[in-house]
Amino acid sequence: MVSRSLTPLNFSSKKQLFQSLCNPLLIDGGKLSFNLEKSSGKKSYLLSARALSITWSNDPIYWCWVHTTESRFSEVAVLRTTHWLEIEGKIKTGMLSSNTKYGAYLVIKIRHNAYGLDLEKAELSVQVGDGQAWTGLAYLFGDNPDRKNVEHVRSSSRLIEVDDDEEQILREREDVWMEIELGEFFNGDDDQEVKMSFKEVKSYHLKGGLVVEGIEVRPKH
Repeated sequence: MVSRSLTPLNFSSKKQLFQSLCNPLLIDGGKLSFNLEKSSGKKSYLLSARALSITWSNDPIYWCWVHTTESRFSEVAVLRTTHWLEIEGKIKTGMLSSNTKYGAYLVIKIRHNAYGLDLEKAELSVQVGDGQAWTGLAYLFGDNPDRKNVEHVRSSSRLIEVDDDEEQILREREDVWMEIELGEFFNGDDDQEVKMSFKEVKSYHLKGGLVVEGIEVRPKH
């Protein structure tokens, strides 16, 4: 990680290095952010929007890339308008801590002039290798009291909604961003590819005002 760091790290002991790595460290040209969990030493990553596959993100009609001081990355993706919202990230389990349960989270903001994001439930998915997907459905945001939160279930074919008035799907983070959990997985000893996705492609409603910082993969407790 020291050799992959965007900026040089100064340390004189392993303890000092560990403390430095507990803070977000930009690596791989600034497309990834890495840090260690202080209590356990387990690895976490935040994949920047540039490291994700976002449908039509290079077409300025649909998306634009902006610089903001609120992100650790040099730029974030801002949705102008689209009817096909699909965001996917990939990471190798070999990059993560073994024998650890992980959660994947889409890190976003919703602009005050956003529209169309709560008209249809988005599909959430996390899949390790060719195994069974951890899937769910969720409205991205909205104040309709009839729209309930959704329980994620370990199934590649069943999507089950349940009422849960207390838990909010879109949660505030310790920084200025918000997040929605895409799913979870257990990382064993095999090196496999993890696919994480967020998409709403069925309604054909125009959507806009979504700001994407990236997808975070961190240990769950």
